[in-house]
Amino acid sequence: MEKDKVMPGADRGNNYRVYRTDDLIVYWDARQCSHAGKCWKNLPQVFRPKERPWVSLTSATPEEVIATVDKCPTDALKYELPEGSKVNPEIAQGMGSIAYKKDETTSIKIKATHSGPLRVEGSVQVFDADGEFIKQSHRIILCGCGRSGNRPFCDGSHASQP
Repeated sequence: MEKDKVMPGADRGNNYRVYRTDDLIVYWDARQCSHAGKCWKNLPQVFRPKERPWVSLTSATPEEVIATVDKCPTDALKYELPEGSKVNPEIAQGMGSIAYKKDETTSIKIKATHSGPLRVEGSVQVFDADGEFIKQSHRIILCGCGRSGNRPFCDGSHASQP
């Protein structure tokens, strides 16, 4: 685990971690994570929230990790291929790639969830109450319950309170 590179989109506090193998680099931005569980439900041998380090890239193929990171609803997880990687670069072009660019003319979709968070998809910029830029992304989860300690982003607090 290391902090040698700024993950795109980690604009607020740069609270991210880097996990690396010879074939794959995974970035995790803790402040953007809503703890929705897509990663650990899809690939529990790699994403282990109760262990440290919580990401074990050697426990699955890079292709399996890439497929799971592509499903992250918040952009908290991103990946790239290091120089010399044996992974087919065409596989590493999904939404989880740090180089992924979504069509900027696409409309923004906001989906309310049953438990409170709002899932936002499309090219979006987020600003705080004072008008200060926080983050630009193509997918985020916003707090809908007011309990998040990382507002306006969801941090999963809605799931731990009655």
